[in-house]
Amino acid sequence: SGGQKQRVAIARALAVEPKVLLLDEPLSALDLRLRQHMRNELRAIQRRVGITFIYITHDQGEALTMSDRVAVMNAGVVEQIGDGRAVYDSPKTAFVAAFVGENNGFDGTVVSSDGTTAELDTPLGRLKGRANGAALAAGAKASLFVRPEALRIASNGTPAALQAEISATAFEGSSTHVFLAALGGRKITMTLSRRDEATDLTTGKSIGLTFDPRDAVVLPAGGGA
Repeated sequence: SGGQKQRVAIARALAVEPKVLLLDEPLSALDLRLRQHMRNELRAIQRRVGITFIYITHDQGEALTMSDRVAVMNAGVVEQIGDGRAVYDSPKTAFVAAFVGENNGFDGTVVSSDGTTAELDTPLGRLKGRANGAALAAGAKASLFVRPEALRIASNGTPAALQAEISATAFEGSSTHVFLAALGGRKITMTLSRRDEATDLTTGKSIGLTFDPRDAVVLPAGGGA
C-alpha cells in the first residue's frame, strides 16, 4: 500500500544515518486518514532518531502540525521563520498573513497607531487591530487581517464592525464556512463552530459581523499573496 511504501522509503533513508533528511511532499499521495497517521509517525521518528528533517509541503496544515520551525518563502526570499502558532497568529508581513491559512484582508489608511493597536479607515468603515509594534504612521497605507474563525455574528445590542450578505454556506461537520459579500462585492469568509453556529444562515440574509481587535493584525501594505 502507499503507506507501507512510504514507511520503507523512510527506513531506507534513515539506515545510512544522514545528518539531515530532506522530505519532499512525502505524504501527498496518501488519503486523509493515512496522511494524518503518518504525520504523527514521522514526528515520533524524528524525535527518536534526533535527525533534522527538512519537510517540504504545500499542505499548510501539515506544515503547522509537524514543524518546530516554519519558513515562509516569497519569490525565493524567506519572509518569516517561527513556530506554527507564531506564523499563523502573528504574521510579520502582508504576504505571510495572506498566504498562511484563510484570512480576510481589508486595505485602508492608518488613522492612528500607538504601536500596540492601530485603527484603519477602509471602504467598509473604521476597523481596529493589533499593530504588533509595526511602524504605522497616520496616513500610511496598511491592511488589516482577521481570520474567518475570529469573526462572529453581531448579536442584538452589539455594534457591528462589518455588514455583509450571506452568499453561501459549506457544512464540514465540526464547523460551517459562511461566505459573504460586503459593500462593493467584497468577499468575506466566516467559520462558525457547531457551538457558535447561528440557527438562520439563509442565503441572501444581511447580517452584522464583529471581531475582537486582539484577533486582528494590521500590517504595512504590499506584498500580499
